Amino acid sequence: MKLPEMERAAFDAAEWDKRRRNNKRLGYLVAVIVVMIFLGSIWKYRPF
Repeated sequence: MKLPEMERAAFDAAEWDKRRRNNKRLGYLVAVIVVMIFLGSIWKYRPF
């Protein structure tokens, strides 16, 4: 039994550029949240 071949999506440069931009923004947002948590934990347990 032969399986039907998957249709390949046409390469859309504009769509991939938009995805790349969105991924960068998401990465920056996650980085800011991580840094805020880190700085908050340092502030909470400061030794002075």
